[in-house]
Amino acid sequence: MRGRTVLAAGGVILAGAAASPALGQQSEIPETETPGAETPGTETPGTEAPATEALILDPVVVTARRTEELLEDVPGSVVVLSDEQIDRSNIDTTADVISRLPNVSFTENSSPVDLDISIRGVSNQIGTSASGPTNGIFLNGVLLNPSGATTGINATTVDLERVETILGPQGTAFGRGTIGGAINFVTKKPTDTVEGSLDLEVGSFPDGQATAIFNAPLLEDGLLSARLVAFGGATDGFVEFAPGSEVDTVGGENVGVRFSLRSRPTERLTLDGSVSFDRTEFDGPNSATITSVAAGNPISGASFEGENALERSLITGEITYDFDIGTLISRSSFFQTDVETLDDSDFTALDFTVGTGLLDEQAISQELRFQSRDIDLPRRFGSVAVNVGTSVSFNDFSLTSVIDPGPDAFAIIGEDILGFPLPDDGSTVTTIADQEVFNFGIFGDVRWRPIPRLEIAAGARFNLDRVSETGETIATGLSAVAFPPVPFASGEESFTAVTPNASIKYDWTDDFSTYLSFSTGFRAGGFTTSVGGFSSFDEERARSVEGGFRARFFDGRLAVSGSGYFLDYDDIQVSTVEVVGPAAVFTIDNAASARSVGSEIAIAAAPIDGLRIDAVMGLNFSTFTDFADSPFGDLTGTRLPNAPVHTFSITADYQHPEELLPGLDGFARVEYNFRSSFANLLDPDLVTFDGFDVLTFRAGLRGERVEVEAFVENALDEVFATGSTSLVAAGLVGAPVNVDVGATRRFGLRAKLLF
Repeated sequence: MRGRTVLAAGGVILAGAAASPALGQQSEIPETETPGAETPGTETPGTEAPATEALILDPVVVTARRTEELLEDVPGSVVVLSDEQIDRSNIDTTADVISRLPNVSFTENSSPVDLDISIRGVSNQIGTSASGPTNGIFLNGVLLNPSGATTGINATTVDLERVETILGPQGTAFGRGTIGGAINFVTKKPTDTVEGSLDLEVGSFPDGQATAIFNAPLLEDGLLSARLVAFGGATDGFVEFAPGSEVDTVGGENVGVRFSLRSRPTERLTLDGSVSFDRTEFDGPNSATITSVAAGNPISGASFEGENALERSLITGEITYDFDIGTLISRSSFFQTDVETLDDSDFTALDFTVGTGLLDEQAISQELRFQSRDIDLPRRFGSVAVNVGTSVSFNDFSLTSVIDPGPDAFAIIGEDILGFPLPDDGSTVTTIADQEVFNFGIFGDVRWRPIPRLEIAAGARFNLDRVSETGETIATGLSAVAFPPVPFASGEESFTAVTPNASIKYDWTDDFSTYLSFSTGFRAGGFTTSVGGFSSFDEERARSVEGGFRARFFDGRLAVSGSGYFLDYDDIQVSTVEVVGPAAVFTIDNAASARSVGSEIAIAAAPIDGLRIDAVMGLNFSTFTDFADSPFGDLTGTRLPNAPVHTFSITADYQHPEELLPGLDGFARVEYNFRSSFANLLDPDLVTFDGFDVLTFRAGLRGERVEVEAFVENALDEVFATGSTSLVAAGLVGAPVNVDVGATRRFGLRAKLLF
């Protein structure tokens, strides 16, 4: 059987129909699982490949359809960051990944507990957690945001093999909460080789980070191997606090460890297990006043109140057994997130309100899946493969929030509103909520190849979500006047959904393929707290049609892939306002529908030896098609929040073909990321942010065992907003709106030792 020459990216890879537009060295896959299939780009055994094919990199294996397959075989838009791209761009958080993706955006306050992700215009419109996310964030297939909360998805992640971003609804492959898409971080597994590395970095904030990795076989013949990853760092941050605060700048510290084991007791059986823990402590969110951002020197309007901490723990186990006809996979996981916050909840220099938050989230999941090998059909009907399975998960989300009005609150309300002073009576507003979600799913898909160049696939998933929630709001003293208490209430409801998908992909030539796909997504409903108690809201759904292509030119020196899509988004869960007396209580309702139309394109080129250029571009038009009853009036026809029209990223990486020093090659790298203007609130007239671009330079020396690099990130020192914070609270005290800001210019040095 002939091998297959494929394209893969050492940088960003966007798979259109059947390939990835990236270039590098030639590699063969000795086996293909499609009997009798013609394979593109094949070579006659014993012949020498043309010199230009030396630019083709190794093939990339992905799990975009929850089965391992070549990226070029996926009939949909998948963007992959390889381990080389991750390392050379120093990517270690979800926000770092998103800045390099087309039609993917985010709003954050630069703390690990607040990151709202938008994929193709789809994002969380509630402003709080619900019974599931809109876009799933996974680590080795384990969902990190099962309740939709943003707490556990942006902490440091290191030692990655790749990051896969699957654009568009993924209800069949990944289940609930993947309406816009899914991002999956894949870590490196233990190997049978003794190896390790030490990575040290210092920056100008000032800040520093260290990562140590060690891998070794514990028993011979693959019986047991282990991999240990440990990291830690600290930063003073780049946002200054207002004068009079206890510290000068917003900073933080982080530590983490991951221990993995792999055992292959037989040729057919593989056992994987891992335990990881990380903790991040941070002073507060990187929120600054609009005026300070405009002046180019972000200054927080908040008064520092205390430390904030995030802890994450993850335990996973996987059993893989290869039969003659296919592979059986069992994956189990336990995930826990704990967050403690004590900060200035009004984000002003006044002592108006102090917020204390305690969040505890636990998730247990079990998946059993069987994927067959290609099975020849009778009478020359080609071949077929199936992928079927079932999953069970349980998620418990508990939140306690306490708002403590400070002395300035009573002074302002008393003197400015009532006309006489009010005593500080120690009143508080406490909200307690506990949510449990049980999910059961059955899924499967069939992939039929009637002829070698044609694949027709179809699948579906059945979901059952049982959501139960209890909660109450307790207001004491004068706070009860503005915030009427909500008595203890509870509710339970079940939501079911079937999310089908289908696709057709055809390889017209070895260098040109096209596809057409249909996919659906689902987010369960839940309960919302109102003055009258609990009320339920329904699930939201999305349907998408997508078409794409991929092409190669000039003997593999240029590759292009692209996609276009049309997405309908119905019964969107949004925040509405219920006014009771002097209080405005935010509730959740299915009050909107939207439409998203757009495209992505990726280009990779190797114009000269040693130079590789990767670029991705996104164009997105996302608008509400029906939102007449919003809290801000009729928003029908307005753009969705956190949905910039244009996203663009380009990377140019050059390695000098000759040694600059004995055993060391010189390299230079330029990274440019752009995002156009956007709003992160439902009403774009309240706050709309200008677009921004970030330019980064890296240069240094690289050898077989050592790498030294100097860099300047955000070289133009652009001060830009990524979202807004506490708009309502700030408006109540007449203060300017605070915004969340991205990192300012940062110089640094990095050294990496391999052994």
